[in-house]
Parts: sequence; structure tokens; C-alpha cells
Amino acid sequence: MAERIGAITETKRFEQLGILVLDGSPSMQAPGETGASKAEEVTAAVRELISRLRNSRLRSNFLLSVLSYDERVVGRLAPTPVAEIDQMTDYDPVSGRANGTAIGDALEAAGQVAQDFLANQNSIPRSVVIVLMTDGQNTTGKNPVAVADAIKNSGQRITICAAGYGKDIDEFTLKKLVTTANGYKHTYNTEELRQFFEASISVVSG
Repeated sequence: MAERIGAITETKRFEQLGILVLDGSPSMQAPGETGASKAEEVTAAVRELISRLRNSRLRSNFLLSVLSYDERVVGRLAPTPVAEIDQMTDYDPVSGRANGTAIGDALEAAGQVAQDFLANQNSIPRSVVIVLMTDGQNTTGKNPVAVADAIKNSGQRITICAAGYGKDIDEFTLKKLVTTANGYKHTYNTEELRQFFEASISVVSG
């Protein structure tokens, strides 16, 4: 059955890594629904997510990693137990140095982080949820659908979710990336984005 963050638990029964893959292309500097840039809104969503994870009764079971991407992929946070993460770190994904949007390359990098985490399996079962966020569409690099299919067919406990944040997304492609139909969300609202991040990362199958 599925279990969400906040449920009471006495012992550490699993380790789940959530990997946030955040679009950092220049379009993320455009104003979002609040008037702040979309990048600032996403940063706020990530910080609130971390706060809620840190305050969960299940916090010892969760780790978080953050990647950002434009035409390159940048590691922002290595897999770290949520209790040890500083929520006030700058998670603004925009680098301001490149124009492309390499969704496939970013997914491949997240897949490698996931494989490395799962390779260090111990007596506590491990799983990974990759949550990709974009405000646009793939413009360079590897085919994101092919990369996602390779991850999903790897036989590993890796789930892919995706959020389209804004008005100019390639919804057709994003829906092909996810593991299950409810693993996709289209929103232009910061709180809904945070809720989707949390719902995706905090649901554990067992």
C-alpha cells in the first residue's frame, strides 16, 4: 500500500531518494503568476518542500538531490538526508550562461545518480523518484523519451514524474516520460508545484 509523509513510524523501514531535475533555461527568468520570476517561484517551492520533509516523522527515510539544466546539466545537491539539508540554500536553477533545454541529458544524469544510489543497497530497501520540471520543451541533446524508456526498463526501483510549469510546454512528450499517468502535472501555480513535488517524492510503494 502507499504511505505519505506524516504517517507515524517507529523505525527506519526504507530509504527513498527524491531527485529534483529543474529547468534552468533563460525562459525561467520570465515572470510567473506571482510576478516574481519562474525560477524564484521554483526556488520557493523547493525550500518549502525541504521544510516539510525536514519536519516529517518519516524524515529519516528520505534523501534529496537537486540537478538543474539548460543545455548542460549541473549538480546542485548530492544525495543528502533531508534532515541535513539547509532549506535556505539558493536553489535558483538559472545559470544565465546557456540557451538550450536538454531534458534528455538531464534525465540521463538523474538516472545515473539514481543508479549510483541503488548500487549501494544495504539491508534497508532503497528506491528513487525522479521529478523533472520544465517550462518548455527539449531543444538539444538526447531524446528524452528514449532516455526515460531506458530508465523505466532498467528493472530498478526508479519512478519518473514530470511537471510542466507554465504555458509553453510540450505536454505530449512530458506525458511519455512518466512511469504512471498520475505522475504528470501541468500547473502555473507555485503551491501546486510544491504539492506535486511532495506528493511525488513522499509516496512509497510497499
